[in-house]
Amino acid sequence: MATAMYLEHYLDSIENLPCELQRNFQLMRELDQRTEDKKAEIDSLAAEYIESVKNMLPEERVEHLKKIQSAYSKCKEYSDDKVQLAMQTYEMVDKHIRRLDADLARFEADLKDKLEGSDFENPGSRSLKKGRSQKDKRGSRGRGRRTSEEDTPKKKKLKGGSEFADTILSVHPSDVLDMPVDPNEPTYCLCHQVSYGEMIGCDNQDCPIEWFHFACVDLTTKPKGKWVIMGISSAVPGCSVWSRQTQLRWLTSFHRRILAQQSVTSALGTLQQGKLPGAPTRVVSMPWGVSPRGRRVLHAASSSFQEVMLTSERYRVQRLPFSYVSDSDVAFFEHIMPGRVITNPEELKPFNVDWLKSVQGCSKLMLKPQTTAEVSQALRYCYERNLAVNPQGGNTGLVGGSVPVFDEIILSTVLMNRIISFDEVSGILVCQAGCILEKLNEYVEEQGFIMPLDLGAKGSCHIGGNVATNAGGLRLLRYGSLRGTVLGLEVVLADGSPLDCLASLRKDNTGYDLKQLFIGSEGTLGVITAVSILCPQKPKAVNLAFLGCQSFTKVLETFTTCRAMLGEILSACEFMDEKCMELVERHVKLSSPVTGSPFYVLIETSGSNSTHDEEKLNNFIEQAMTSGLVTNGTVATDDKKIKMLWSLRERITEALTHDGYVYKYDISLPVGKLYDLVTDTRVWLGQSAKNVVGYGHLGDGNLHLNITAESYSHSLLDAIEPFVYEWTARYNGSISAEHGLGFKKKQFIKYSKPNEAVFLMQRFKAMLDPKGILNPYKTLPSSS
Repeated sequence: MATAMYLEHYLDSIENLPCELQRNFQLMRELDQRTEDKKAEIDSLAAEYIESVKNMLPEERVEHLKKIQSAYSKCKEYSDDKVQLAMQTYEMVDKHIRRLDADLARFEADLKDKLEGSDFENPGSRSLKKGRSQKDKRGSRGRGRRTSEEDTPKKKKLKGGSEFADTILSVHPSDVLDMPVDPNEPTYCLCHQVSYGEMIGCDNQDCPIEWFHFACVDLTTKPKGKWVIMGISSAVPGCSVWSRQTQLRWLTSFHRRILAQQSVTSALGTLQQGKLPGAPTRVVSMPWGVSPRGRRVLHAASSSFQEVMLTSERYRVQRLPFSYVSDSDVAFFEHIMPGRVITNPEELKPFNVDWLKSVQGCSKLMLKPQTTAEVSQALRYCYERNLAVNPQGGNTGLVGGSVPVFDEIILSTVLMNRIISFDEVSGILVCQAGCILEKLNEYVEEQGFIMPLDLGAKGSCHIGGNVATNAGGLRLLRYGSLRGTVLGLEVVLADGSPLDCLASLRKDNTGYDLKQLFIGSEGTLGVITAVSILCPQKPKAVNLAFLGCQSFTKVLETFTTCRAMLGEILSACEFMDEKCMELVERHVKLSSPVTGSPFYVLIETSGSNSTHDEEKLNNFIEQAMTSGLVTNGTVATDDKKIKMLWSLRERITEALTHDGYVYKYDISLPVGKLYDLVTDTRVWLGQSAKNVVGYGHLGDGNLHLNITAESYSHSLLDAIEPFVYEWTARYNGSISAEHGLGFKKKQFIKYSKPNEAVFLMQRFKAMLDPKGILNPYKTLPSSS
């Protein structure tokens, strides 16, 4: 707004603020300016309307009023964004304070070690020097300024205390309080600060402290008669029973206030009337992050923001007219699966939030069936009662498809983890949907086979979820997608009807291939309860090369060369940019053996003859180095080093989550255009994003575009979407290569599929799930 006060009005400049805070304050100013522009536009339109309304046709009046309404809506949107930015700022500050707490924990440990080596335990050092006599205390009690030296309380100092403790205690209150302080002013109270606000004197003759702030002793008005602070002997330094542990806590608490003031105040300065712009909670007029008792006021004010915002609130979704779960519903589920019905809110929390901590539902009930029959009974009941159901596997999805949006019943396959059969001749595995991918891989490896897909989330994801999302992964280049390796499925439909298509045949050309309807349907057409999948033979020789390239053009040429020279043994080809490697090193503490390149390529070979494979790989690397495609690299042949190199690629997602809120995009593009989207997105977003990184599956043209920010922002999301989707559609790409559409991308399916295809999908959904109870609000856009 034109009269708004900004941070720089209180500081010489904002140059020394953390960059993310600078960015937020700058965005607030921009939003203010946009709001002012819209207000001026509204004033102009209103004046024009008033002046000419008599001469307008009814249609013109309506059109003009719509323009005013549109401008008003935009103005309100900018205001909402500003409130979001203020909330983000609270979160950022709290994040800094939490880091400070970690530093203080280390400080406390160091201090304890130092105190153990000092003479705090000496009898003569357990108390503080006495202040004035009782007579002096009574004679000077009041709120007037003391003028003589003998009227001034002596500063309390630990006898024989360590130099470290003396250094802490010697810090003057002017370093702690955000107010002018007379350098000769003594300190008071439990908080060891100068006089401010209302204070009260203690009538306990043995009390080593004379004056206390009302807030520090839980007073709002002065009590009648004498007043004595309770429990002072164990709470205040200087009493004979003050233990070394209490000394430690007191020193640490005092040092905490000093560090909090110096760290947070230097970062933020003092904002107008102690408020952040648009903040819903008033911050008291104390130092930033410090309450009268040393507690973190800011932390208390922002604690709600540390919870993931409800999906329904963040995305403004309306609940569909499903029934609500009743006590009789819970009783029925307890009857069919006793001991496996979860209603405890604390137990439900992790199942209501996605792995990225980006979406959250509020389900009050989770079911854990063990058999297809139990799933069938549960769904039949839910269909009759019109209760919405959210199927859930390992909850590792990245598009919000695996958690409720509202209070849908969570149907977890976690206990459906039985291997049904394995044919050692054909390599066909039949198992329940809740089997963890990594466990399955370990099982079939013992039989001389491997699973045809490999994911970074393999330690948590369920095979049923993999099939339901048509997950791709690292081995797709060699073994193809799940649409080819899945041979059969067992599915329970929305009305509870079981559909047994659990074939174990490589060839079956009888009628429609119904399993393909459920692969990639994300639990919206039926609940997958069992899977039949073809497992390839385990390779006897695996080699992994990790190479550095100076440009993405070199990356593409490297891929073309390796595909030509490695041929049948090439099993994976991944790429990542240098920013990915920086984040992996910073946040998950992994070091890359190859550094100094803008891009990195990871090439895996798998075969049956190690000598043959190594020779082909060495010839390729020699060719790549000689021609200047690769500047440096390393090759691993033993399992330990191979896993170490793969972790650099697989843990990028984890590293990104530590960098802030992540906007994830899983894009298919012509391989030659793969990294152009990353470059153009960086230019488009400018400084509004913290990091824009790209990595992915080079072999199948799958880019993982990731954008990080300090926290979620509507305005940043509006800048990203639909820009990324429009760019993708321009080059005939897909907005979802392997993650699915889930909740976050369902409205953007039009960028990859024509309206006729979407309409046909909605007809399939209506046919198989007429009431729409299975995973509602996901995969398909809302029907008009």
